[in-house]
Amino acid sequence: MTKTLALVGARLNSSRLAGKHLLPLAGEPMIAHIWRRLEQCKEVDCSELATTADSFNQPLVDWANEQQIICHPFEGDVNDLMARLDKIIQRQDPDYILYVCGDCPLIDPEFIDHGLKALKRSGKDAIMLEENIKTLHEGLSFYSRNGWKKLLAASQCTMSREHVGYADKLTPVLDRVAICDSGDYGQISHRISVDTQADYRFMAETYRRWYTNHESDSIVSLAWVHQQLLQDPQLASINAHVTQKAADKQYAKASLYCHLGADIGLGHFRRIELIADALQEYLGIGSTIHVLYDGEPLSSCSAKIHWYQTEKSLLNAMSEDKNPLLLLDFHPEFIAPTSLTQALKAPKQHGAKLVGIDKLSPLIETLDRLFIPSFYTALTDNKVSYGWQNYLFRARPNNTKQRQVLVLTGGSDALGYGAQLPAMLTELDLDWPITWIQGPLAPTPDIPQHSNIKLVQDPKNLDELIAGAEVILTCYGLSLFEAIYSGAATLLLPPKHLVDLDELQRLRAENCCIVSESLEHACAMLTDLVAHESLREALQTQSKHVFADHRGIKQLVEEIKTLMAND
Repeated sequence: MTKTLALVGARLNSSRLAGKHLLPLAGEPMIAHIWRRLEQCKEVDCSELATTADSFNQPLVDWANEQQIICHPFEGDVNDLMARLDKIIQRQDPDYILYVCGDCPLIDPEFIDHGLKALKRSGKDAIMLEENIKTLHEGLSFYSRNGWKKLLAASQCTMSREHVGYADKLTPVLDRVAICDSGDYGQISHRISVDTQADYRFMAETYRRWYTNHESDSIVSLAWVHQQLLQDPQLASINAHVTQKAADKQYAKASLYCHLGADIGLGHFRRIELIADALQEYLGIGSTIHVLYDGEPLSSCSAKIHWYQTEKSLLNAMSEDKNPLLLLDFHPEFIAPTSLTQALKAPKQHGAKLVGIDKLSPLIETLDRLFIPSFYTALTDNKVSYGWQNYLFRARPNNTKQRQVLVLTGGSDALGYGAQLPAMLTELDLDWPITWIQGPLAPTPDIPQHSNIKLVQDPKNLDELIAGAEVILTCYGLSLFEAIYSGAATLLLPPKHLVDLDELQRLRAENCCIVSESLEHACAMLTDLVAHESLREALQTQSKHVFADHRGIKQLVEEIKTLMAND
């Protein structure tokens, strides 16, 4: 009797999306869905998780042990995937091997059985699809034991040790049987592996849609996904832009520098996270984020992050940086521009491209590009890019607007709105519900005991809350323009020193939000907004107009691509 072994390769150290195998999909870790799908394969006799013996991957080992899944962590070279798999194959002694990438939670049981049956009948080394067949299937490799031995012997270079099957692409050694697909999966081409934040958003939305209408013990049908992609271009667009990294290609690396804090807020850090994801997804550029912050490190799923508690340590890292691309997002009131200029001398001398974000005009002589995500600047230098098209937002959910007021005072409530405004809003006694968002670094607002204000602390679904609110009361900063971009009727709280008078006057002239003079004025205008639909509609219409040509992160990526090409 023959034995077929399924090996799932997974490590949490992904440079593009660290920890991805344990990210939740429909309430379970992503890798759990792979096992549920393997359990439905009639041709697979046993399965094992192939990971490495190090502290970073211990959570994956712990998960396997909790689920009673076989896992013997590999203690050899963490980058030698072929050796890691062969160690298991030697112990398990199978006749046939199915290799599964641990980031493909849409593997199809029907196709797996179809492929294994064909391989077993053929007596050959491996399978391949017949010529000209297009398919959605990803992350699967099928081998006989003899085929595996041939592949292992041929896998001599570094890349072929790291990537299963790469040696056979360099110099074909396997005798393959050509098979048809198990279904019609060729009407659309789309990536279904999870390698970036955009891929994860796509997969999370796909799983959400399926389990909205199907039982929890079912598995997401790949045929259904195929139809969803054909019928809904918006679903496909979530990760359609992601660049598939080639195993044999060297990609540039970037260093992204920023700061955060109670006085500074979270905006610089969140923006840098967004840029890091975009560089990976659009250009294949791996990023390391360097953050100046004297508090406890924040949790994040983005690129590799280094935290610095002192300005000196961050500037030292910057001056020693050898990457070909550096992006900086600092507010010059909280770090001396002269110190940044000094730290950038060495990177500039070895040819690094230097890109500043937003308020770094004091560095204009040093920078190669200054990207300002704002509709306004007084600068005229040809290194400067600005405009409504430049605002850097994450993808906007398509939520239906509800009659509710959302209050956004920023990540740290730097202007202290939480001390007086909650009581003033409570006294208005509005019919509409009010939700106050408390940022992760903000003090708790002074909400009266019997107030109609609902407090929500650092919500993970803030994008959805913004998208669903018809009226938004916000501080000046990214949240203001996110509110306008969402199509809400937006009311700006008194910005005090956060914006100069000329910029504020230009904003008023755009008529896309109401600019308040004081908290009393803000409350009066909020009452008018809630009472008059025509006033809300006028603001919503103008918000669509100002962002009609918005390109956002795509604009920045194109400018970086052009800058790097001019090297």
